[in-house]
Amino acid sequence: MLIANLIEKRRLVRIFNVVTSDGVFEVIYNGTGMGYEEIIVDDQIAVRTSSYFWYVPKFEFLIGRASARVEVGISFWLEINQFNLIIAGESVYSE
Repeated sequence: MLIANLIEKRRLVRIFNVVTSDGVFEVIYNGTGMGYEEIIVDDQIAVRTSSYFWYVPKFEFLIGRASARVEVGISFWLEINQFNLIIAGESVYSE
């Protein structure tokens, strides 16, 4: 069972409660860093990537034991215009 509930949606931030067979996790995409973007899982940095020239379109990391991927598109107005959260090959959230 994989469920992702969007908890908060801000300009360059998405926060989810994600339920997997391993438990419940808080997953945060943060695109507001100065020169970097990051994915945080339960208050731990899962992946941090430099984004000096433009935003990174894909992040791969783990949620519990499950492989996860965030695909994000950022507009020239610095807003998220595409966001996909994929866990164990299954799309659990898309906008």
